Amino acid sequence: MAGAPSFANKLYYKEGHPENKNMSRWFGHALATCAAAQVLASKDSQPSPARKAVLLASAAQYLTAPLMMISQKEDFKPEMIAMNTVSCGVVGALCLKAALKE
Repeated sequence: MAGAPSFANKLYYKEGHPENKNMSRWFGHALATCAAAQVLASKDSQPSPARKAVLLASAAQYLTAPLMMISQKEDFKPEMIAMNTVSCGVVGALCLKAALKE
């Protein structure tokens, strides 16, 4: 999204939805930095409060993402809502499971 805002707009949104390149870039930036924190936390093999906090925050991010998409169902393509609901739900559940094991 950060590097390809026009592609992201066509992929996620229904035809005719206005494109906002700045918002797509900011959203892509947010996803990339969150992913970087998750990768760094996953490399820490020892349980720690910081690792647990990253995993819990990640679980919250992924488990609430489908709610955000459903609230914008007039704008998003139905297949993107379905795909993101499933993928975010699975990743969020795995993050929560890992956090609760700590």
